[in-house]
Amino acid sequence: QRVDLSLMESQLACLSTTAAGALNSTPGTPPPGRRGTAHESIAPYQAFKCKDGEYFVIGTGNDAQFRKLCEIIGKPELADDERFLTNGDRVNARDELIPILNGLFANKTRDEWWDLIGGHGFPCGPVRNVKEAFDCEQAQYRKMTLEMDHPVAGHIKVPAHPAKFSRTALADGTNAPVLHPPMLGEHTEETLINLCGMHPTEVDMLEDEGIVSCWRGNNKKNVENFA
Repeated sequence: QRVDLSLMESQLACLSTTAAGALNSTPGTPPPGRRGTAHESIAPYQAFKCKDGEYFVIGTGNDAQFRKLCEIIGKPELADDERFLTNGDRVNARDELIPILNGLFANKTRDEWWDLIGGHGFPCGPVRNVKEAFDCEQAQYRKMTLEMDHPVAGHIKVPAHPAKFSRTALADGTNAPVLHPPMLGEHTEETLINLCGMHPTEVDMLEDEGIVSCWRGNNKKNVENFA
């Protein structure tokens, strides 16, 4: 079978419940509005700005998780407030709840909230920049950074493949060799000879006529043409 997948389709699928709500809404109903990081049907479930200007995300998917959050942040009374008793209540009273939480999260830095809230049984975490994301403990444990030598750029680092397979070796430096991102035309000659059955002289003719380009190592001509 042929697997056909596009970035657009992937993004549409990631809309999940927001997409389902829009697709099944009554004709004439306005589409869901933009909510930034907030969830359409769960509250609170979004990023909050912290004391240091950085952001921290929490996602309380049920009433027990919301109660736990309230206890951790020192506001247990919010869980008993009749405006916020259930998720439906909190969604309806979002405009009242979120300003309260915004004020609370502004009292500590992003990392202080992470130390306080992390590991209590509901989704949460700091919003990191790209460098922080790759340097974090989980990304390091999952080997999401590969290092290698490149024929032109020298020693480089690149993101690893996100999927891990139990029986298939990936180029992570342990189960399979790590190969650098190929130069333009690096495998043209190999492909034409081994897969297409061409003779090396035929490949040379195609290259001389400008039909194909072949990278044959880190020499001055190749660096000028492909770097």
